[in-house]
Amino acid sequence: MSTAPPLKAHQSDIVTAPTLRGRRTREKLIDAARGALIEGAGAAEITDIANRAGVSAGLAYHHFGSKDGLVAAVVEDFYERYAQIANQTFRGETWAQREVQRVRAVVRFFLEEPFTRTLFGPLGRSSSVMQAESACMAMLIERGARNIAQGQMDGDLPRQADPHIAAAFVLGGLRQCMSLALFKAANPDVDQLAHAIWVLIAQSVGLREGSKS
Repeated sequence: MSTAPPLKAHQSDIVTAPTLRGRRTREKLIDAARGALIEGAGAAEITDIANRAGVSAGLAYHHFGSKDGLVAAVVEDFYERYAQIANQTFRGETWAQREVQRVRAVVRFFLEEPFTRTLFGPLGRSSSVMQAESACMAMLIERGARNIAQGQMDGDLPRQADPHIAAAFVLGGLRQCMSLALFKAANPDVDQLAHAIWVLIAQSVGLREGSKS
């Protein structure tokens, strides 16, 4: 690990914290962009988004730099809300009992969030969106790896699986399962889908049959 002292920011490079008004403007633009992208099946113009938010296009550029920057912020907001659901405290004596609840909560979020179909559809093929989504997934994988490692330490999970590889496999597989389910059926059943995904997750982390729920 490097022992070099941290670099000091030049005075002109210091970014001041956004004001309350600035934060509200960003939130309005993100909400407007989400709505425009959903209605446009992944396509939207920044002028239309700004009009929806009741601000000028120049203000949108000021806050996000470009349309790609604004779309990336919408993607990041989606994953922040996803993480809030996934990181809730679920009660249960074992890892499996807690995780089966987490899977159901996450599946419900994906199915009920209108932006999911847009993100997992054509919008997800944009290079800027893929980059933003990759960064969000990396953070989720890190958290997931800690969760799996804790389950291994507690003796609820076998230790042969690498926590980071297992977390990447589970989260990547979950995303693909949700994408398939959403475009295969208009209204997938939450409980049936969550159960099917949970069975696969339990198998992937090496849970024995008697400890899967």
